[in-house]
Amino acid sequence: MRGTFDFIGYFTLVVQVVKVYASVPETLETTLASCGKVHLTVSSLQDNYLELNWVTKNCNNFTYPDYIVLTNRNTRDEDQRALVEIRALDYPGGYYKTRIKFREPWLPGKWEYDRNEARADEGPHCLPFWISSKKYQMIIDSRCLEIQPTWMFDNRQYLGRKKIGNLFIPGTHNSGSHKGIISYFEGYVLNQDQSVWRQLVYGIRYLDLRIGFVPEGGFYIYHDHVKVTKIEPILEEIRKFAELAPQEIIFVDFHRFPFPTNFSRALHNRFTEILHAYLGDFAVIPSGLQAGSGPTLNEIWSQNKSIIISYADRSTVNHTPWLWHPIKQFWGDTNQLPTLKEYLYSALYQHKSNTNPMWALMAELTPQPWDVILRKNNLRELAQKVNKEVTKWVRDEWFNEVNIVASDYFLGNDLIRVAIEGNKANPY
Repeated sequence: MRGTFDFIGYFTLVVQVVKVYASVPETLETTLASCGKVHLTVSSLQDNYLELNWVTKNCNNFTYPDYIVLTNRNTRDEDQRALVEIRALDYPGGYYKTRIKFREPWLPGKWEYDRNEARADEGPHCLPFWISSKKYQMIIDSRCLEIQPTWMFDNRQYLGRKKIGNLFIPGTHNSGSHKGIISYFEGYVLNQDQSVWRQLVYGIRYLDLRIGFVPEGGFYIYHDHVKVTKIEPILEEIRKFAELAPQEIIFVDFHRFPFPTNFSRALHNRFTEILHAYLGDFAVIPSGLQAGSGPTLNEIWSQNKSIIISYADRSTVNHTPWLWHPIKQFWGDTNQLPTLKEYLYSALYQHKSNTNPMWALMAELTPQPWDVILRKNNLRELAQKVNKEVTKWVRDEWFNEVNIVASDYFLGNDLIRVAIEGNKANPY
């Protein structure tokens, strides 16, 4: 019965925990990937349900958690009522999708978007959702779903000497494609459900933007040849975030210019004028910094600049001193999970570039032409399939090898926290 208490098992668990955390140096394994570690995600599907996740790797009978609990406040608070409580052994995959809606809660610490806000609070801030794992009525691990608006500077003692080519940077794919499309098409056009502002506040630091132009409207975010939303409000959000979090390094990648097909020199000139007006004051000058693994965060901070702007047109880069060369993206173009993993794994060994120290794994599945025709495998469904797995690939297998990892519907994975803890555990 649940009410009985196993003193021998409890004592055994305490001994094992002491051995792990007292005698083993802090590594990514001990901070994130040991048995019973927990994290919350949000379903990539439109249901918007919270998801419970816990590590089952390297568990044994003494360490496997008994219960996984979801609450509205810190699980260690007294008189805390569980929203959800499940037996971990009933879900051996370490995953359970609740029926509790996320509903985009208010961002704490003055981080709601406000063009007139003069300052916001540093450090992580908890949203009103907590997950914990328990064994013999003892909490193994407890975490909130949180925003991380200043995680780079918060951890500057660990990250300052790390070069950007060796940094793990959590990113989003088609970052600006989050609204502006009628519902019938959005399943195959929108890759995110959070604004660029909210992406940055949660902790995303790489933005993948594709730009098109229409004579009657100006410059827009495009997904392939589909017009999505105006670019200027997104540039305003990036600028405002840089003002409130001036030590957070943001990697803005203008990766493609898909419309019109012949994106002319005159259009590039017009667009870079707009870009400079919004972001030029924060642009990191690349002179002498693109060789090898690039500059350290300390070297970038010494410039009092915070935005690295990569640009897909090399001719424009060669004539614009504040633009960086294009970032190489590795994109599997598949809707099959094993094929994607195999492709991304191969990319770990072929990413070297002589022009830009950064490179990106595009960790998303892609609908194929017949998927669109048959109205199956939309972007949300594919993100739901891959997001849990990409967390495990990076956390358990690839962490020391990756640079930028971009995903769709990023709240469905734990890459931001993996990046923070993993960069701290590997400070060079």
